[in-house]
Amino acid sequence: MSVKNVTVNSPDQINLGGGAQFWVYLSPQNNTQEMISTWRVTFSQGDWSGVISSENPTKQIQTPNLSGIFNVKVELLSGSTATWREVPVQAGAKSDIGCNSNCSSMVTIVADSTSPAPGAINAHYLTTWDALCKR
Repeated sequence: MSVKNVTVNSPDQINLGGGAQFWVYLSPQNNTQEMISTWRVTFSQGDWSGVISSENPTKQIQTPNLSGIFNVKVELLSGSTATWREVPVQAGAKSDIGCNSNCSSMVTIVADSTSPAPGAINAHYLTTWDALCKR
């Protein structure tokens, strides 16, 4: 068995409090970082929305003192059609995300395969509610 070092896009530091915070994690499963090159995740609640994308994958979003349940939209740029395509949620997982104002929640993107069919979305996502919290 060989060991492979993998670099993932997790943030170096998270400062909690003052509003719900979000970040995106690319799973090392199926070489997700290599299989999924251009992506974006949009978080929204009411009039507020924020985006984390492959342009700045370690970006963290903090809401202006919001908490509760937020809508999540995960998209990949299809190389074959040059259009954004929505990624489905993992079977059994929640498609939205909850976060308290003193917490940080994350969306994980996972490649389905290391050899996707042409034109396939080749990924799914799942959410972790209140992954890290401050008392």
